[in-house]
Amino acid sequence: MARRIFFTAAFFCLGMPFAGAEENYKDLLDEAIGNIEWEFEKEWAFTETSLSDGGLFVGRFDPRLEDDEQWTLLSVDGKEPTSRQRRKYVHDKDEHRGDSDDDDNRVTAIVEPDSLEMVEETDEHWLFTFVPAEDQEAFMTSVDAKIRIVKDGRYVDSLEMRNFQDIKPGFGTKITRFQMRFTFGRALDAGPIVPKSMDVQVTGRALLFIGFDEIEVTKYSDFEYAGD
Repeated sequence: MARRIFFTAAFFCLGMPFAGAEENYKDLLDEAIGNIEWEFEKEWAFTETSLSDGGLFVGRFDPRLEDDEQWTLLSVDGKEPTSRQRRKYVHDKDEHRGDSDDDDNRVTAIVEPDSLEMVEETDEHWLFTFVPAEDQEAFMTSVDAKIRIVKDGRYVDSLEMRNFQDIKPGFGTKITRFQMRFTFGRALDAGPIVPKSMDVQVTGRALLFIGFDEIEVTKYSDFEYAGD
């Protein structure tokens, strides 16, 4: 259920501080989506660490190499990968090449712009709550959603959604734990704002007796500029 869930979001402030300027929050969201470097892999090499039911995989991406050589599997569960694991890893990456093209649309899909509400302001950040843009009332009324924006550089450093009660989206299905957390930051000190980590965890039961407990964690690190 958690597979391929990939929501990312980032917000930048517009001009002067916007405390109390609720009517500008939608403009803030629209502007922020355009400021994220969604296709950072075109000019940046990086290490990807991913944890799922299949294990812990560490790989390196370098856009300067040929298409079929850009991804290199470095380790699996802390061990040297086999030739078969390397081939499968590259094959899976090739299959999902270009998946990030719609990331900005997914950002639009996760946040209900009119629901943004600032609940905290400090010298370092603004903290907002929002209502997920989800059709199912059971989901909307069972989840807390927050996003925090750092003032120095004016970018989001975290977006989090978690349930505070069981979610019952349909007959025989109950989600007892739902957690999504994303963090963002600069690739390097002077680099673009990019996703740094994504953590999705879902636990529950379907059809009264089929249990599921899934986790998908992805982290990006060791950025290196690889453009011209």
